[in-house]
Amino acid sequence: MGFRPTIYRCAVSLGLKGFVQNRRSEVVAEIQGSRNAVKKFYPHLKEMLPPSALIETYIEETISPVKESSFSIVESLSTAYNFPPIPPDLAICDDCKNELFDPKNRRFLYPFITCTQCGPRYSIVEDTPFDRETTSMIDFPQCTECLAEYTNPMDRRFHSQTNSCDACGPVLTLIHADGTKINGDPVINTIEALNRGAVVAIQGIGGFHLAVNILKRESIIKLRAVKNREKKPFALMVKNLETAEKLTVLEQPDKDILKSPESPILILPCRDNIPENYTLVSDTKTLGIFLPYTPLHLLLFKHPNTEIKYESLIMTSGNRKDEPIVIDPKIALEKLNGIAELFLYNNRRILFRTDDSIVRRGNSTGMVLVRRSRGFVPRLIHILHKSPETVIGAGGDLKNAPALLKGNDIYLSPYIGDLDNPEAQKEFKNQIKNILKLYNASPETVIYDMHPLYNSSQWARKSSFKNKIEVQHHHAHILSVMAENNLSETLGLSFDGTGFGTDGAIWGGEFLLAERSRFQRLGHFGYIPLPGGEAAIRHPVRILAAALHSLMSPDLLFKSLREISDLSENQFDIILEMLNKRINSPLTSSLGRIFDAAASALDLVNNVTYEGEGPVKLEGIALHYLYDSNPHDFPDEWQKLLVVKDNPDNSTFYIDISALLLKLLDERKKRRKDYLAWMFHNAIAQASIRGVEKMHKLTGIKNVSLSGGVFQNIILRELLVPQLKNKGYDVFLNRAVPPGDGGLSLGQVYFNYREE
Repeated sequence: MGFRPTIYRCAVSLGLKGFVQNRRSEVVAEIQGSRNAVKKFYPHLKEMLPPSALIETYIEETISPVKESSFSIVESLSTAYNFPPIPPDLAICDDCKNELFDPKNRRFLYPFITCTQCGPRYSIVEDTPFDRETTSMIDFPQCTECLAEYTNPMDRRFHSQTNSCDACGPVLTLIHADGTKINGDPVINTIEALNRGAVVAIQGIGGFHLAVNILKRESIIKLRAVKNREKKPFALMVKNLETAEKLTVLEQPDKDILKSPESPILILPCRDNIPENYTLVSDTKTLGIFLPYTPLHLLLFKHPNTEIKYESLIMTSGNRKDEPIVIDPKIALEKLNGIAELFLYNNRRILFRTDDSIVRRGNSTGMVLVRRSRGFVPRLIHILHKSPETVIGAGGDLKNAPALLKGNDIYLSPYIGDLDNPEAQKEFKNQIKNILKLYNASPETVIYDMHPLYNSSQWARKSSFKNKIEVQHHHAHILSVMAENNLSETLGLSFDGTGFGTDGAIWGGEFLLAERSRFQRLGHFGYIPLPGGEAAIRHPVRILAAALHSLMSPDLLFKSLREISDLSENQFDIILEMLNKRINSPLTSSLGRIFDAAASALDLVNNVTYEGEGPVKLEGIALHYLYDSNPHDFPDEWQKLLVVKDNPDNSTFYIDISALLLKLLDERKKRRKDYLAWMFHNAIAQASIRGVEKMHKLTGIKNVSLSGGVFQNIILRELLVPQLKNKGYDVFLNRAVPPGDGGLSLGQVYFNYREE
């Protein structure tokens, strides 16, 4: 980050003497001089901090003066620590951008230009403290000119651990899929290949991308076919903000996110009447876009020595379906052969894989992380109460990311993926091994999900850790919010797609009273059978049939379902038999499954091709209605559909949504789908508020925490949070981690299993 050089310049500017030293858990500065100059040091330092630097804690003590002749940066010290500070990977800074395209600069068009403010960090770390010798940059001894910059305290590249140039740094190579090298400038040759429609595997900071020119329709279709990715949206790297504004509804906070050092993929509503090829990228009425964040990316869009015929590139993760992103060029040639025609790679080793992070933004609820990886890892989550032991959280099986608690800090690993895949399981084990090595940690306890079949949980049960503790899935979701906000008790809305409940049912629409050591389920969305189990998730018309079969005659129900699906009469009869006899029809309270049923009712999805397809499309058209119509009302005819009922024992309540789904199905031909999607979101928000008020009446508690994958839905957040606040509730959300399963392990390690 250039933190020590900044301290150096601050001290020298004030005439102070002493030293600054990097230690594994802190930076220590010893300063001495006049009383006035010493007093000015910290305020002056805060003003001088680089944009990407952050002071988390500051401790000051007075010591006796010693004989010092100057201020210096002394050799790093490996001391005892909780977590050594490792900076995240950062997007190229403006100063380096200017140098990259300056013909007079010695790094003109150099694809690995960096300084203390930008470039790879976490992804190249081998050990701590973070110095060049402990990163993969040790492979590249600095030339005389780079070393002069590196050792000059007044230079922007003073102690820039990734400092290099054409004479001493990494080298790009472009090869065919058969391994033969392509002569000439690798960047220019890559641009020409993209111009003509080639699929190119490109090595980035944390792994490979697969790049395709958006103008080449056949290439996009080919990429979908060879990646076995029928409809799931692709990420789109755009040349600049002007290009982004042509494609999406972009406001100033969105621009700030796109230009930030983290440079994440930002999901935005797309504009009407964008070119048809963009519907091949995403058919959800939204686009996930990001800006070039490495010097190589910039050269692919702005190289001055060749014609560039595109302003947008598909830049999707370089992997096979459901496998982790590839980080090694040799593995890329093996795994991505048959997908990519060309491979552009370099000889700088990637030690920690980091996918691109994905975020969303609400006007009143701020940014929400969908996928936490490059740019956000390895930032720590600080808790008030120091843990007496080191704890590891295994996470779940979807969007897995394990966590490590040590002292007052929690480290959450970057996104790994779904553990149904053997390669992802292997990476999960490697990630934990590498984390423990990097942070010199020896956990006594592992905490994991109570689901009996999760791969992460089976690993934990077979592990050699002294204590093995299971935590209910939805409790862990709420605990993740509690950890971020240092809460000991809260009302919780834990809404997601799937989680194993204490009664053996599939939970996902839960109203909880949560503490660090326990929870009480006060309410839930009404149970719906899933005829065929997993088959119902893949074909959500089955869920809709289950929700409505008691409200409609079989003939009318079948006729209605046939209008929105390819359901055959024989399939319908089997579904009815499963429902009537309760055969292979597990119960679920999942709000995610309710969203699936609503998307089916509006004929938005028939056969699900990726997780969350129905809810994503449902929200996409509702967002467009919101932007087009700016609605404010929620008519009484919809209010009446929401019914909160007491369970027979009166200790809990449930919310019946069958009438709401029937309304969507009935109104589908009479009203615009986007209007109905908007009303559905309103209805779920109002039902949730009624649930909160019911919980408050039972407990008197005013803290409300929202978590679970459903809260990646911007509309639901924007409808729910302001209304709860207006009713006097204190509302807490996930900020530092995703609300979905990518943040689950944070909640697991916050669980206080020792509390009586």
